[in-house]
This record gives sequence, C-alpha cells and structure tokens, in this order.
Amino acid sequence: MIDDIRDLSTVEREKLLARRRLTAYTLKCILGVLVSTVVMTLFAIYMISDFNGAFTQARAAATTGRTITTFMFMLILMFGLYGFNPKNPKAVRDFWLTLIVFVVNFILVVTLSIKTENRYAMPIALISLVLLQVLNLRSSVLSTAILSILIIISYLFSNKAEDYNMARVVAAVIVNTLSPMIINFFYKRHYSRLKFLALALVVPLAVQPLVLMVTIASTNVVTINILWNILWCYGANAISALVFMPAVALFEGVFNIADDFRLSELCNLSNPLLKRLASEAPGTFNHSLVVGTVAEACASAIGENPNMARCAAYYHDIGKLKAPLYFSENQSTYNPHDELIPEVSVSMITSHTLFGEILAKQNRLPAEIVDICRQHHGTAPVGYFYRKALTLKEDGDLALDKYKYAGPKPQTKIAAIIMIADTVEAAIRSFMPDTREEYEARIDMLIDEKIKLKQFDECPITLGDIAIIKKTVIDSLASIHHSRIDYDKHRRARQSR
Repeated sequence: MIDDIRDLSTVEREKLLARRRLTAYTLKCILGVLVSTVVMTLFAIYMISDFNGAFTQARAAATTGRTITTFMFMLILMFGLYGFNPKNPKAVRDFWLTLIVFVVNFILVVTLSIKTENRYAMPIALISLVLLQVLNLRSSVLSTAILSILIIISYLFSNKAEDYNMARVVAAVIVNTLSPMIINFFYKRHYSRLKFLALALVVPLAVQPLVLMVTIASTNVVTINILWNILWCYGANAISALVFMPAVALFEGVFNIADDFRLSELCNLSNPLLKRLASEAPGTFNHSLVVGTVAEACASAIGENPNMARCAAYYHDIGKLKAPLYFSENQSTYNPHDELIPEVSVSMITSHTLFGEILAKQNRLPAEIVDICRQHHGTAPVGYFYRKALTLKEDGDLALDKYKYAGPKPQTKIAAIIMIADTVEAAIRSFMPDTREEYEARIDMLIDEKIKLKQFDECPITLGDIAIIKKTVIDSLASIHHSRIDYDKHRRARQSR
C-alpha cells in the first residue's frame, strides 16, 4: 500500500488518483444499479409477462438471465457516464439523477404501451430531453440508447412473447427513439425554454411518415390502426415534451443543476445578487460584465459551454461584497490600504474567494459556479502587496506563502478561462498599452505567468486550448478597450493650419 502519494511520479500519481476516483464512484453508485435492476425487472415481468409463471422452476433460468442482462446494461450506463468525464467532481450526482429519470421513464413507457394496447405509445423522448438539458448530449444519447434496448429486451424475454408482435415492438421503439435523436442533433445552447419546447413538439411531426411506413411493413393492419399508431406515436412525444418542462424545473431545484435555462435566468441583470453587486460594488460589477463577454467567447472557441462561462464570470467576484472599498475598481480617492500593513491588506484581498463561495452557497447558486468563486485565483500570489512588504522588511527576505490565495487551483476548463479573463481584463483596464504589439505582449506575459506558477496543472486544459484562449482574449478585449479619437487634438491641428 502506498502511504505517501507525493513519493510517486506525476504519471503514477495520476493513475493512482484515477483508480481511487473510479473505486469511490463505483461504491457510491453500485447500489443504485442493483436496486434499479430489480425494480425494472420485476415491473416489466408484472406488466408484460405472467408474473407467477416467471418464478416457476421451468422459468427460473430465463428470469435469472433476464435480470443479469438488465444488470449488465445498467453497468454499461454507470461506467459509460463516468467514462465521458472521469474527473467530473459531480459524477455521482449526475449518475443518480440519470438513474432516477431512467427508471421513471422505463416505467412510464412500459405502462403506456401496455395500458393503451398500442406499442407506439412509448414516450422514450422524455429521458433524452431531460438529460440533454440538465447534463449533456452524450449522457442523453447513451441513456436513450440503453433504455430503448431494455424495452425491447423486456418484450423479447417475456414468457408471453408470442402474444406480442415483436416486429411492431422494435419498429415502435425505433421511431420513438428517432425523434429525440433528431432533437439532439439540431439543439443549440442559445434556445430558450419556449423555443426548445417548440422544437420538441415539431420534430415528431417529421417522423410520422416513417411511422406510417413501418406500421405497414411490420404487420397487416386496417386503415384505422394506422391512424391510431400515428396518433399515439406523436402523443407519446408530445407527452414527453410537456412533462419535460416541470421535470427539468424539479431537477434544477433538487439537484441544484446548472442547465442552460437556469444559467440564462441567473445571467439576468435583475437577479437580486447581481443588483446588489451593481449597487454596492459598481466597479466590480462592470469588471464582471466584461469578463463575462470575454469568457463566453473563449468558451465557444474551445468547445466549452459559453452560458456557463458567462454566468460564472458574472458571479466570480461576489465575494468582494464583503468589503467593496478594499478593491481598486470600487475606489475613487480614498484607498483604505494606505492605512494598513501589507499582511492585513493581503488577508482582505484574498478572503474574497472564500466569502464568494459562502455567499454563492447561501444563494443556492449551482455547484459549478460556487467552485469557480473559490478557484478563479488559484494559489497565485498577490504580487503588489508582497513587493510592498519586501520594501518594509529590512533583510529583504520574505516567505511568499503568506501572500498567496488559498486555492484550490482551477479544476475545470471554465475555471481556467475565468482566471485568464479576470487577470487580463483587470490588468488591461488599469493600463492599456499604446500599440497593438505591446498589448499582445502584455497579455502573453500575464498568461505565461499563470503557466509558470502552475495554476492550470489540476484542470484538463491543454496548451492548444490556452493558445486559442489567448488569441480570443486579445481580439475580444481589443474591441472592448479600443482606443478613441482625440477630438481636441484634431481640433487643435486644424486651428494651427
């Protein structure tokens, strides 16, 4: 057993941490896999099969095989979700959220398809729509695919399978899975709730001609049955679209999810916390708006969520509300640091990350934003007060640790983007270089300094990402802090002619 992880090389340390994360994730999620397997298996047997007959000696092996098959697919779901982002600190929360939606949707699909006696009444789209909003596209696609497979298996392994037309069941699952997959393809992050709902209601209409074709191909039916299949198929998708809205709102509240709808609402400048920031710390508020614009552009450039970047930027400095006048952007003529020793000044400056985390939690901001409030300065030193302390110390030697932020360092790409945008915007606002070359060189220096201080070592950002971010920051800030025409200078030049 390894006692001290610090004795390992970087590669070995990463492998050990990865194994520990996977083990912890498995232990916290395996119970959910077991319980969901039992619940879905028993429910499917009760609804689709002969329940008593499934537990006779003759059917024991079949029922066991059915349970093990369901368990294996749930394991695929569990490890598949983890594999998309092994370093996701919210992996356990995301799995349990997915599991709840999965089981509820499975029960809803089986119930409607049996009670209506129409196999096309399968609201499979519900899980896809919900997970697309509260998690991400890959989780939505994987969960929808596994749910579709388990529905087919539930009918296929039934001890009354001869009572069902399996061709119709498979056709119904395919056409009801197709609609959410098309929505996944066309979905854009800037969609409002109303626009997304409209998309979820319109796309299934495009699938109905396919329902007509597969109905004709899968069985011999009369005209009225074709019509019922079309109506039930569209009705199932419409039910999914309508139920998805309150479901997302519920998960936003219970799991404190930062989906795009909630992020857009949090970015509304009438939000009480932002209004307080604008009133009590106007300089910080304006700074945060500019950082939000830059961070949004950077996130889009490297394929991250621009809504999350903009929202995190708006709230990253809310900790300064504890003492707004101790930060230069909120000062006019009086500077309280002139009356303080450097050690006290540093404690006032660095405490805004901790207070920001506390204030964000009190206001129930999403966990991702809470983390960025704490991480956006990493463990970087407060250089100005460190240099000021050096001038006051006789021997000229001073420990740097007391003049650093407490950390932790950025853990995500979004947190790294906020760190860069925050640092660069503050520096450029205080001093805008005269030439484009000096401007670019200054931004290069600021970002390279963060790299030398190893501030990005704990997040998955790459040098390629940083290069793109650097170019985006240069272009974005150049348009924001552009030089203005000196009209007095032009007027004096005309008068001298």
